[in-house]
Parts: sequence; C-alpha cells; structure tokens
Amino acid sequence: CNKEARQELEKDLADKQMGHHIDSKCYQLKNTSRGIHYYKGVERVDATVSVPETWARFTDNNIFRSQSARAASAKLRASTESLLMGTADEMWRQFSKVNDAFTSRITETANAKSKIQTHLAKTRQEIFQIETKIQVIQKTIRDKEVQLKVAQTRLDERTRRPNVELCRDAAQIRLVQEVNEINETLRNLHQCLRASEDMLQMLVRSKGVLEHDLVVKNNSLFIDQERCMGMRKSYPSTVQILGYV
Repeated sequence: CNKEARQELEKDLADKQMGHHIDSKCYQLKNTSRGIHYYKGVERVDATVSVPETWARFTDNNIFRSQSARAASAKLRASTESLLMGTADEMWRQFSKVNDAFTSRITETANAKSKIQTHLAKTRQEIFQIETKIQVIQKTIRDKEVQLKVAQTRLDERTRRPNVELCRDAAQIRLVQEVNEINETLRNLHQCLRASEDMLQMLVRSKGVLEHDLVVKNNSLFIDQERCMGMRKSYPSTVQILGYV
C-alpha cells in the first residue's frame, strides 16, 4: 500500500543520505585531517551487505513498488471519485424527487384545506339558518299554545251554560274543530322542531369534525411547507458532497 511504500522510500532515502554523508566525509579526509587514527585489522572486517548491483536493485525495487502503489492509489481515487460522483448525482435526483413529492403533497393539502374552509363556511351558515328556524318554530309553538288556551277556555266556559243552552251549535262545533286543528298543528310543529334540533346537532358535529380537520391540515401544511421545505431550500454542491471543502 501507499503507506508501506512511502515508509520504505523514506528509510531508503535516510540510509542514502547517511551513506552520502559518510562517503563525503571520507572523500574529504586528508593526511592533515583531524580525527584520523589507526584501526588495526579493520581491512579484514567485511560488514557489507550488498554489492553495487543489489544496491541499485534495492532502490529500483523500492521505486517500482512506490510507482505501483501510486498507480493503484490513483486508480482507487479515480474509482472512488467516480462512485462519489454517481452518488452525488443520485442524491440530487432523490433530492429533486422528494422536493417534487413535497410540492405535490403541499398542493393537495392546500386544496383540501380550501375545500374544508368552503364546507365549514356553508355549515356555519346552515347552522345559523337552522337556529333561526328553530327560534321561529318555538315562537310559533308558543303562539299556538296561547291560541289553544283561548279555544279550550272558550269550550270550558261554554260547558257552564245552563240546561238547554248546552247546545251543540255551530260555535261549539267550530271551537272543537279549532282545538283539534291547533293540536294537530302543534304536533306537526313539535315534530318539525325535533327534526330541526336533530339537524342542528348533526351540523354542529359536522362543524366540529371540519374544524378539527382544518387544524390538522394547517398543521400538516406548516410542517411540510415551513419546517421540511424550509430545511430543503439549499442543496450542497458536488464539491462539498465529495468532501473537498
């Protein structure tokens, strides 16, 4: 690997620098140089570990290994950079797809919110109309109850007519008809009142559901539009993705 090749080259360079320093020192030694001494028998000591051919081959081998390691490293860098570039392109495509999905979803949610607001406004208007109708029915019932009291009071008073005066005359017949008609009207009014109150309760429940759904849609829009898309306003450059900055 590159590290081992570098270490070998550094060691070889250090050795050669040391050897060059020693040879330079030897070259500069003269008869008048200081530090020259007798080293008896040193000529018989062979401390060499190489010959010129192996010495040169050792360095050549180190250089060759270094070149091979650098070539492999360059190939690996090229392969890695190609992979990173491909990854960067894929990340950009995914980034764009996610943004498109967010935009589409935000549009859908906004449209749904608009529909809810429209239905909510209509529901509130219907509630107002039903409440007004209930008030009218209740007033009509109260008015009819007064009319019923009058008619029944008249009938009751006429029961006190003496003897033959207790005649089933036209007035008596009409009063009885009036009471029956008022009772029938009151039954219909009470039935209409119950139906209106049931409708009001249904509309109130529907309004509650719509209001809750509107809150949910507003929250979803805030999360998608403000929070999520707010974090996706910028995209790192390819250079940043590759780690060059």
